[in-house]
Amino acid sequence: MEIQQKEILEKYCNNEMAKLKKMCNPMLNKIGGLYGMDIDDFYSIALGVLTDSVFRYDESNKCSFDCFLASNIKRKFKTEIRDRNRLKKIPQKNIECMNALIGEDGMEISEMIPSDFDTFEIAAQSMMGGTRIQRYLNQLSHTQRKIVALLSEGYKPMEIREYLHISTKEYSNNIQAIQSYENTRILTQRY
Repeated sequence: MEIQQKEILEKYCNNEMAKLKKMCNPMLNKIGGLYGMDIDDFYSIALGVLTDSVFRYDESNKCSFDCFLASNIKRKFKTEIRDRNRLKKIPQKNIECMNALIGEDGMEISEMIPSDFDTFEIAAQSMMGGTRIQRYLNQLSHTQRKIVALLSEGYKPMEIREYLHISTKEYSNNIQAIQSYENTRILTQRY
């Protein structure tokens, strides 16, 4: 590490990163809605950007290091906000097996899904209409229930799409709906 790079790092990191925080605070205020640990996360991101920027900065550029650093931090903050928002909107898509869901009566979800071929399940459905899993399944569309049934039987997503003749996007949208908080909260509600 060159002496000049070391001096820049010390300049921004001395006094508990006062200069770096001073640069970040207007950006964080503009973002809004950040408290405590979120702000610390963004200061950590800024520190990483500072370290990277010190090594990438080229003095032959027409901008000062402060301007270069501020634009890099701003870009990284926007990326972080975008990624956080995406995580809120897109549920996890790694369903291994729907059999992992077990109702309050101890039955697996696959045992609760009505099947065109098993009259016992259809008969039992009327008796179990009040269970959480049944109420959850009743909230789903016909296609979504079929997807849940096929997942619980061990079908892979590609096989399900082919079987139901739906596109990847339609499958993804149905999985999002199946996993959405609106639908799954009934499984975790306390009475």
